[in-house]
Amino acid sequence: MLEPSQSANEFKVSTPEGERLAIDVISDGPRYRERGDNPETAEYFVRVEWLDTVSAKDAINEVGLFGNQNTVCQPTTPKWRHTVERLKTYLRNWN
Repeated sequence: MLEPSQSANEFKVSTPEGERLAIDVISDGPRYRERGDNPETAEYFVRVEWLDTVSAKDAINEVGLFGNQNTVCQPTTPKWRHTVERLKTYLRNWN
């Protein structure tokens, strides 16, 4: 984490046009804006430093990889270890 979390209504991102509010440039921006004034329902974003990335066309998707739609999870299934080891073969900057 590079900085503390911020509400979606305050979080800024760099774009080719300069720094802009994330909710103005992401596809779900209007949905986040609707709930942004209420701390109980607002979405919060956190800036991270990605160690490695791939393009969408090179995305890794294969049967047997661990997946969870929750933001936070405790990966304890054997699929988790398999997933980590597989990703290490694709992503150079993973140790």
